[in-house]
Amino acid sequence: MTAVLEPTTSTSTSALDPVEADRRDRKVALAATLRLFARLGYEFGFNGHLTVRDPGSDDLFWANPWQLPFGRVRVSDLLLVDASGAIVAGPPGAVVSGFASQHVLHSARADAVAVVHVHSPAGFTWSSSPRVLDPLTTDAALLHGLQAVHEDFGRTGEGRATTADSLGPTARVLIQRGHGFITVGRSLPEAAFYFIAAERAAAAALQLAAAGHGEPIEASLLPKWTLTPELAEQHFEPHLRQVLHDEPDLLG
Repeated sequence: MTAVLEPTTSTSTSALDPVEADRRDRKVALAATLRLFARLGYEFGFNGHLTVRDPGSDDLFWANPWQLPFGRVRVSDLLLVDASGAIVAGPPGAVVSGFASQHVLHSARADAVAVVHVHSPAGFTWSSSPRVLDPLTTDAALLHGLQAVHEDFGRTGEGRATTADSLGPTARVLIQRGHGFITVGRSLPEAAFYFIAAERAAAAALQLAAAGHGEPIEASLLPKWTLTPELAEQHFEPHLRQVLHDEPDLLG
């Protein structure tokens, strides 16, 4: 079953059939998220992969093109790839990178409609000795109970867990040893906001550790703050609207 992503955009889709309208919204959200991540400083070289399932097929996915700066991506630059990573549609000569690792999670969970992995600074620092992010602030508490740790990144040999094994059936944020965060969601806005929240929580945890203090929020208060998919999407909406307002060229 394919989940539905419905970000509010300035683009009219009333003349499109439901699948095509949903496809347009997913692609707009993907291009806008890449632009936002460029603003936030999450881009590092050509590293970073954002993918979202096409609403017309469980085996087709939209991805960002390799080596095109996040801040320049337009809807027309996005690539449609199949389960093997082969490009089905997109600009001539374009290349996709890192899709195999994304597809592992897409295929493992029906609710992993979107998968986000970029090389953000605080996330990579935090992941050097991987552990879940404690709820030291109410912002960090948004991720309470939604995290998992992947100890085996970069390791070889029998018995090594995959990212899907480590993520399990319910986590939304995967902290990989030495390799930052991966987030998943039923929509790109959901997965993108988990990533922003994780990066913010990691930055706060590192700062508090350097200052030599910081205590977790009382456990009984945590359920009040923990994100749901709906809340994550709602939190991301202002970011999406702002980028669409400031950079309408992304719709080209």
